[in-house]
Amino acid sequence: MNHDLTLWQLFIRIVERGSLTKAAKDLRLDPSVASRRLAALEHQLKVQLINRSTRKLSLTAAGALAYEQMRPLLDEMNGILGDISNNSLTGKIKITAPVNFGEHYVTQWLTLFQHQHPDITFDLILSDKCLELRQEGIDLAIRIGELPASALIAKKLGNMSGVLCASPEYLVKYGTPEHPQDLMNHKSIIYSLHQNPHPTRLQLSRNSLKEQVELSGNFYLNNVGAIYHAVCNGAGIHAGPTWLFNEAIYNGALVRLLPDWDLPTLPVHLLRIQSRYIPSRVSALSDWIVRCWQDIE
Repeated sequence: MNHDLTLWQLFIRIVERGSLTKAAKDLRLDPSVASRRLAALEHQLKVQLINRSTRKLSLTAAGALAYEQMRPLLDEMNGILGDISNNSLTGKIKITAPVNFGEHYVTQWLTLFQHQHPDITFDLILSDKCLELRQEGIDLAIRIGELPASALIAKKLGNMSGVLCASPEYLVKYGTPEHPQDLMNHKSIIYSLHQNPHPTRLQLSRNSLKEQVELSGNFYLNNVGAIYHAVCNGAGIHAGPTWLFNEAIYNGALVRLLPDWDLPTLPVHLLRIQSRYIPSRVSALSDWIVRCWQDIE
């Protein structure tokens, strides 16, 4: 059978977007044209791939098998064709990272990479939610924290240290904790998107000693930058990433608390989907991010 690859690309996009109309828009097609092309692919295969209804689309058994087998093949073919046709790094890379970490570091890393490879186009999505890489067409993702089990390929960049801090104004009003257990009597600012199932539970260690504290959280925020401002404004105590609070601690806007006690570190990973072939531009950017991370450790 002589199949047009664009028909398969359309089929894959329909599945991942869950909508023929959305897929058509992504590919700049009229929905009626997209519908005819899907029908043409099914006619060639002599099997129905997608069940259509007025409410939703669903895969047939044949469609599920086709998606599972063809998706990685198309990824690899697109990467290979792109590398064959270009002697230098070129093309689009879609990457996602946490919002404030992305603002602080990733945008700079990508800018420096683009200076070296001006034909690269970046689509950077800053989000504190774990986006689906395959569904969103994302090439690389930077994730902070423990990873759930998945089929993604993970490369560990390193560990992110944390610091406990509060504003001088808060400490004047409520006092300075001298021991981890004192934290239970203080107001804590809690990151609401924390992957830890117990976001108010904090463990600290000093040499062989370990203390677990249940924080009294009365202010929940879903953005690290907003937490930074809340801490600086005296809303409470927070245990957050060192890179975010170090400068404010250094210039006296914040005070580091319990400096003899260590907070748990958080792993930082670079993720990609499984594929036998990785486009050279994606591989080069992955190596670049590893080198950039080493500069901030």
